[in-house]
Amino acid sequence: MKRAIALVALLLAGCADAPQPRSLSTGEAERLALVRFTNYTAKSAKFLADIPSPGGKLLLTGRVDFVDHLGYAAMRTEGRDDPASAGLLQWNLSRLAYLTNPATEPVDPPPDGDWQIRPFQEAGSEIDGALRLLVNLAADRPDNAQLLQQSSARWLRKDNVGGVGVDVLEGPQQAGKTPSADGARVRYWVDADGRLKRIEARLGDQREFAKFDILGTAPAVAVIPPLAP
Repeated sequence: MKRAIALVALLLAGCADAPQPRSLSTGEAERLALVRFTNYTAKSAKFLADIPSPGGKLLLTGRVDFVDHLGYAAMRTEGRDDPASAGLLQWNLSRLAYLTNPATEPVDPPPDGDWQIRPFQEAGSEIDGALRLLVNLAADRPDNAQLLQQSSARWLRKDNVGGVGVDVLEGPQQAGKTPSADGARVRYWVDADGRLKRIEARLGDQREFAKFDILGTAPAVAVIPPLAP
């Protein structure tokens, strides 16, 4: 009995120590407002992504050009090794291209082949929402920090990504400026200089978050002709 009481006391103490979400401070709002601008000035980045989907978790290794709103990635489906479970993706703000291919990283230059092109779905597709979210993460000026602080954006906790200390901030999609991703709210892992280290969003009917780890600068993306302006 005493052991059970002690265990309950420890659990309650742990809950009491857990940080509680709160409104953004002025400094946190200013750093969140910088995220899209710092992406724009960096221009491009490598990333790793986990995207839940009804057919299995999609694992992506790729690059994003924030300025030209273009992404390129190798994709595989966790737990599968059939030909249809892996391929190359390219996408912009409106269209997605897919080529069956076993590559584990983006192939340069992008290979010729039967790229399947389709428009993005406005709702109901986890991968469409996640990919469109990623290429819409830049702006040529900071967002309005005062409006962010007055919005429903929240500070969630401190964390660490790749040895870098960050604040985890939850806010409206892209500071309220992103096309709909099925109504998702977004979590941003932001360092002391307003640089984005990770982003998560819950999309569609999935309980698990889609996650992108932003890994630093990357070579330019060579766009395939069907997606060229």
